[in-house]
Amino acid sequence: MNNNLNIGNKIAGYRHEKGATQEQLADYVGVSVAAVSKWETGQSYPDITLLPSIADFFEVSIDSLLDYTIADNEKKLKQIYDSIFEPVSNGDYNTVLPITLAALKKYPNDLYLLETTAAMISGRAWTSETKEQDFKDAIKYYEQALKCAETKGDTFKVLWIKKDIAYQHDNLGDTETAIKKLNEINDSQAFTFEIARLKYKIGEKAEAKQLVQVQLWHNVFNLYRVSGELCKYYHDEGNFDMMLECQKYHIGLMADLTNDTPNYADDLVASSYSDYAKNLKNLERYDEMWKNLEKAVYHAVRFDKNSSYKINTIKFMEGLDNGNTMSTSSERLISYGILNDMRENFAEFAGDSRYIKYYEELDAAKKTKIEAGIWTE
Repeated sequence: MNNNLNIGNKIAGYRHEKGATQEQLADYVGVSVAAVSKWETGQSYPDITLLPSIADFFEVSIDSLLDYTIADNEKKLKQIYDSIFEPVSNGDYNTVLPITLAALKKYPNDLYLLETTAAMISGRAWTSETKEQDFKDAIKYYEQALKCAETKGDTFKVLWIKKDIAYQHDNLGDTETAIKKLNEINDSQAFTFEIARLKYKIGEKAEAKQLVQVQLWHNVFNLYRVSGELCKYYHDEGNFDMMLECQKYHIGLMADLTNDTPNYADDLVASSYSDYAKNLKNLERYDEMWKNLEKAVYHAVRFDKNSSYKINTIKFMEGLDNGNTMSTSSERLISYGILNDMRENFAEFAGDSRYIKYYEELDAAKKTKIEAGIWTE
């Protein structure tokens, strides 16, 4: 709909197109000729209950009668979005809020306007004399935005608006409610760090530390997996220097988490050193190959001699629950895997004293586990 309702001109235009008189329209709708005249001259508007009859008389839609199109609506919204883009980026709530609050009177269910208004009010609160009320108003607009997001079925947006609502409760000093709301949406562990931060804030420091420890492990493990995957792309591109750099990076992540007690990091890093050695061999960098193969053997053997998948054996994870860091139906034998790597990828060095030494160390570790009844061939 236009800012200035143009229905009078539309009625006059449609009437002339139809070749009808004001009297004919008045009789059809059930009003006086004077009423029709006032509509057409802009002195008054038809009662909303008359719109279906007027539209029927002209054989047009009510939207056409009101000069309303979705395209016009979207164009006006885009103009509003464009006008606040820069001030929103700069956190200029004094510029943004008069525009969004006025726009919401016309577009009360616009998700972007609702979110932006909530964020700007929350930002203003920190320097406002009505700080508490501002945070409450921010919650109100976020909750309206949440309803819109739920109606649209936008699950990602629903999640992040709920997060923003939780933050407003913390801003109001109700940190326990904020923690509760974050826990409700933390199935993917996306908000574990924030929950820990809030728990530390209210004095639950031991529990906060454990949450951060677990988050650290997940983050490092995910980086290890992502960088390991990236190595494959560099290899396929023939960018071997970057492939090796990427391998060194994720090996370093895991190696830094090994500890006095062998742990799952040894398991991962042994396989990574072996893969790294294989790539070095293919590039004929043999001195480096032997050094990394030695490290693969070292971590495999030390792990198999005293293996543990308990998370509290990983560096920085002390004090955590003794639950497994990974789900396994039986103990893995890392030495056996490295032995297979040596047979498949380094067979041309079988006569080398270093190959023989590593092979014997791995085989001994394998036999130790077999004799202990931990692993069977």
